[in-house]
Amino acid sequence: MLVFPSPLERQGYALELPLSILAVAAPLHAKGYRIVLIDERLSPDVDKELIEAAEGALCVGVSTITGHQLKRAIHLSRLVKKRHPRVPVIWGGYHPSLLPEQAASEPYVDAVVRGQGEVTFGELVQRLEENRGFDGVAGATYRDGAGEIVSNPSRPVADINNFPRAPYELLDIERFFRLNGGRRAVQYFSSQGCPFKCAFCVEPKVFGKWTARAASTVVDDIEQLDKMYRLEHVSFADANFFASPRRVEEISRLLLDRDIRITWTVTARASQLFKVKPETLSLAKKAGCRTIEIGIESGSDEVLKLIDKRTSPDQAIASNRLLKNAGIHGVYAFMVGFPKALPESKDEIWQTLMLIKKLRREHPDVVTVTFYVTPYPGTQLFEIAERLRLRMPVKTSEWANWESTSVSTSWITEDDKNFVSSCNNFYFPFAYPNQTMRKRMRQIKWMPLLYPLHWAAVLRCAFNFYRLPLEWQLFRHLGRLKRMRRVSSQIDALRGY
Repeated sequence: MLVFPSPLERQGYALELPLSILAVAAPLHAKGYRIVLIDERLSPDVDKELIEAAEGALCVGVSTITGHQLKRAIHLSRLVKKRHPRVPVIWGGYHPSLLPEQAASEPYVDAVVRGQGEVTFGELVQRLEENRGFDGVAGATYRDGAGEIVSNPSRPVADINNFPRAPYELLDIERFFRLNGGRRAVQYFSSQGCPFKCAFCVEPKVFGKWTARAASTVVDDIEQLDKMYRLEHVSFADANFFASPRRVEEISRLLLDRDIRITWTVTARASQLFKVKPETLSLAKKAGCRTIEIGIESGSDEVLKLIDKRTSPDQAIASNRLLKNAGIHGVYAFMVGFPKALPESKDEIWQTLMLIKKLRREHPDVVTVTFYVTPYPGTQLFEIAERLRLRMPVKTSEWANWESTSVSTSWITEDDKNFVSSCNNFYFPFAYPNQTMRKRMRQIKWMPLLYPLHWAAVLRCAFNFYRLPLEWQLFRHLGRLKRMRRVSSQIDALRGY
């Protein structure tokens, strides 16, 4: 039994497929195990469903990241142990991979799978079936018979080409389509890990080196999914799809050769993208690439050095220009609100907002998403926060309230948040309207409202004067920023919805 707790407290956003539990289910499904998948987001009564499904289960695997999903993982795991104390609960995912001993010490967790779970979880399941202990299972952390925490040696990262395809047939895909407005879109992992080691990112810590499926395998899978579900769109959930531009070209050519007519969204780094040949982007666009997501992070060179991003604002501008010329939408993610005790944090919010303004002025149809700096365990940024003696979580229950979407850090003020929101979500979009906004501005019913706001935003951006944001406060009060401000719209933007 594999459980995917709800990752966000708020609902109403596009629901991505639970790829994490689908990945670890693949080898077991191929061996003939009966697998029950529970996705809390789809269950009207997840507690009841969980209790009933756990009856007689060999084990319950729970996938979780830091934040709200961890809060739900704690609740659901406690429920299993209370009603079925003899059923082992095994955690996997980013959070327990980063803090395995702490997670395994909780009374509602029997074992933790660190990093790649496909092989490790399969071995744990086999040990349970044979009524044997977990000693010697690489990549596992667990409590032994004496209650002591044991961490076995790490498991080397495996080539994901050796793993079976994800068993999408275990999910009610049509239900996901209906809940997402009828759009026939799925998510797909074509690679794991990342060759870079940014100071804020957990990906290298959890997965280590970058490993990718061969282009032919990727297109085989997509072709099969397209035949099964008549797809419109695929969102590649990779941390770094453009790590190999040659593979991007191969995938694009194969999609065209096989006449697979879908659109797709991928990820990239500005330091990679600005070097990509325009012909590569044109080929990808012809094959269906509509959106490229880039983690630009900051407009401050000093901050980019601090977080070891190995990129620059100039590379972000060059990448933005390439996407504009190729006719590909850009979705750019930024992080603001670094601890003020850091000398690098001086003016970083202002510099980031000014970079966002430049990008939107040149390419108004891009989407810019801002998150707040939240040091996660196992990252260099977390170590920096500890050295600064900033207040950080110390218990599993405290990590459940730690996430960038809800602003958990003590050093970010309401003034900071309002300034970022007013510029990124209001003044910049109105000053440099995208196609949708321009279309609305031409409609008679919207003209009296939108044109005054547009010219007010143009003047503010021209003089970089954002104090006394009366029009933003009025607009927000009227509730018209609800969609633009909520977390769901940011999640949707980052996954091509």
